[in-house]
Amino acid sequence: MPGRPALFNHTCAIPTNPMNKTPRHILTAGILPLMLSLSAPAQNSNPPPPNNDVVELSPFTVTADNRDSYVASEVVTGTRVKTQIKDLPFTVSVITSEFMNDFDFFDLGSDLAYTASLNSVDTQGNSTLRGYGATFMLRNGFYRLGLIDRVNTDRIEIIKGPNAAIYGSTSPAGLINVVSKLPRATPYERVQITAGSLRMRRAEINVNTPLGTVGGIKFAQLVSVEAQDNDSKTQYAHSKNRVFGYDLLATFKDHSTLNFEFDWSKRAGTADTGSLPFEYNIKNKRYSTVLRPDLAHFSQAGPNSIADRKQQSIYLTYDKQYNRVWSTHAGFNAYQRKAFNFNNGTRDQFDPSTNQFTRPSVVTDPLNEDGFGVQVDTLAHYPLLAGKIDNKTLLTVDVSNNWRFRQQNGVNSKLYTIPTINITNPDYSLPPLDAFTIPTRRDHVRWHIEGALLRQQVMALQGKLIGFASLRFDRVTYNLDFGDQFNTGGSKPGSLKTKGEVLHYTDTAWSPNIGFNYKLTSNIALYASHSKSFSPSGQVAKLGTPRLDNETSIGWDYGVKATYLNERLIFTVGGYYIDRNGVKTTQIDPTTGLSETVAAGRQRARGFEFEGSWSMTDELTLLSSYSIVGAKIVYNGDAVTDVGRPPSGLPESQASLAFKYNFRKTVLKGFSWNGGLTYSGRSYFNSTATDARRNIYAAGSTLVNTGLTYTWKGEHGITHSIRVSAKNLLDRMYVTNNGNLGNDRAYYLAYTLNH
Repeated sequence: MPGRPALFNHTCAIPTNPMNKTPRHILTAGILPLMLSLSAPAQNSNPPPPNNDVVELSPFTVTADNRDSYVASEVVTGTRVKTQIKDLPFTVSVITSEFMNDFDFFDLGSDLAYTASLNSVDTQGNSTLRGYGATFMLRNGFYRLGLIDRVNTDRIEIIKGPNAAIYGSTSPAGLINVVSKLPRATPYERVQITAGSLRMRRAEINVNTPLGTVGGIKFAQLVSVEAQDNDSKTQYAHSKNRVFGYDLLATFKDHSTLNFEFDWSKRAGTADTGSLPFEYNIKNKRYSTVLRPDLAHFSQAGPNSIADRKQQSIYLTYDKQYNRVWSTHAGFNAYQRKAFNFNNGTRDQFDPSTNQFTRPSVVTDPLNEDGFGVQVDTLAHYPLLAGKIDNKTLLTVDVSNNWRFRQQNGVNSKLYTIPTINITNPDYSLPPLDAFTIPTRRDHVRWHIEGALLRQQVMALQGKLIGFASLRFDRVTYNLDFGDQFNTGGSKPGSLKTKGEVLHYTDTAWSPNIGFNYKLTSNIALYASHSKSFSPSGQVAKLGTPRLDNETSIGWDYGVKATYLNERLIFTVGGYYIDRNGVKTTQIDPTTGLSETVAAGRQRARGFEFEGSWSMTDELTLLSSYSIVGAKIVYNGDAVTDVGRPPSGLPESQASLAFKYNFRKTVLKGFSWNGGLTYSGRSYFNSTATDARRNIYAAGSTLVNTGLTYTWKGEHGITHSIRVSAKNLLDRMYVTNNGNLGNDRAYYLAYTLNH
């Protein structure tokens, strides 16, 4: 097929019949008037400059760079205080809000491919960094499980490797910290309406309003609203996203600030498939090497599937700078998250002799989570030796509680028959929800965390040498209540299958970190850091799994940070080495001869990363990244064939190039053009399987995205813009690194009003 490269190795053939790719641009009547009515009470004035915040920024707050809204020069992630990226002893990547808008980040879980070594990000907050999986995000430094939207996001900061242990327990991958938007001093309104392929309909609004002064306290508020509906290539699959955010910022006479934020989001719909099925013999239960991309979007779940997520959170943040030495940042977060899945599973097993998919267990699967956290950061910034040494000492204390309740219910198989799915005449009928009454899983999990961090930064030699050292202590207490599990079939449906158990224990860990950044010349700095991290295995415990020791990781980061051309050209070239120990695995006990679950697995990752930005002119900005990840399994218990294999879904290399050009000095004044390409190398999406699937890989793929925007000024200080854009412009057929068929070319049309 012209323009469509091979997706797999020689064991797979791609069908040549084209799929329907007709874009449909549909605006939902009523959304625009609603959004405009929400913005009506706001004051009429010009939009604010990018960094016009209510007060001078505290040592714990950053915004985008003044020169270019694609480029960030400072971060808080990784150090917990505002730090120049060029001064860090490790790497932190930043994605700004304008970049997210220009490159159509409708789903932050799938659009982060422009970051080196980051992939497999999903809507639950799971991601893969440097070859390892991370199972949650942070939002403003607090625990978060996905459901993130750009409408109330200012920037995304990604810290890679065990250095992320500065926030407590973490996988060796690192962490993604989502930083929310804050109210500003100048009023503004922003409304954007987007329509596009697969019936994409999206409306978003930000309304920022100064509320005046009461008792010498200045108040400002920010309201953020988003609504998005879109279909999928999979029949019956669709999703609806809703977001509401409210921020109220109080600025006191002493310039301290207190910010209250309420964040609510919901995602509801019917499950998408998109995964690539293998041909499978149901009788002998064996896979072949034949993949069926033509069935990747066949609906296995049907119209009765439910995949709902909903969360609400509150944040309370207080910042105060007492004097030139002392500052405090205190934060509180409380959250509640509910999920409900029904018939949400799909299988990669298709039997061509029967034209059937095997059916996964159909259960009702509610998951309720809630918790709270408190963080207090105290910073002392002071000189020594007549100013020859500049010191920053940070003391952090944090406490959090997290609860999780999950109960899966099955149906009596003697009373109800759940049909298999035949592709020629699929029968999607299911028993009613109230028939699912037999508990097959019932977990009540609570973990309580107490942590403390002491971090010291020293700057000497007239600013040429910056040294960092930190030590964090964490105490994690677990209460795990696993309820009884019951049979759904056999001679006695509803009879006891497995007796429940209760576990209570405490894990502790010390996480040290040390590093330096030395400016070899005025343009080049050498950096290196050494860090350790931990992850309590109790977080993934299930009924029947004994208490395991913590996972631990040891990592090195090293490389060069460079700035040239008056800091218009900035890049980082570096490497890393990470050992992960204590991974949960099974092995034969040499004494008893029985299989046991132990924390004995080992993995290793080595890699290279490059990230850079170049503001070539005031009109043209370039961003680029390149990474190689050499991760492998060193030991995995009885699974001896896994040794030397890469983790599943890990691309061998990644690269990206993005640009933005503003036609400010030509006859095309008012136009701006952005574009980018992303490359993902070969990956084995079933690398540790013990059958024919283990050697099937997704070939490397390159995607091109672009957008053209025209902006003009109207009356009364209103600015309008129209943008047309395309994702996967060349319409490449590709497979993602986790084994899903990639999205076809998609077009979007957006109108934006700024006031």
